[in-house]
Amino acid sequence: MNLGLNNDKNKLRKTMQTGKLTIAHSLYALYETLSDDIQQAFLQKLLQKQRDKLENLAFYLACKQAKDENEFLSDSDSQDFIKSLPQ
Repeated sequence: MNLGLNNDKNKLRKTMQTGKLTIAHSLYALYETLSDDIQQAFLQKLLQKQRDKLENLAFYLACKQAKDENEFLSDSDSQDFIKSLPQ
């Protein structure tokens, strides 16, 4: 009985994830149709309003890429990075 419920939950999760990706793709396709001036204004507003989220996402993606490529910081690079962080 429970197995059927778990399968339904997994199907729902996949459907929701696919839906999110479709929406994201559609929004980006809309963005690409905008003039350069409007794109720049949008990006400025996005950066102004969502700076922390964008910086966190950029950091996450850079870390994920480094992990996927098996590239890690040396001890001295790690220390330099830690020292460079704002207090």
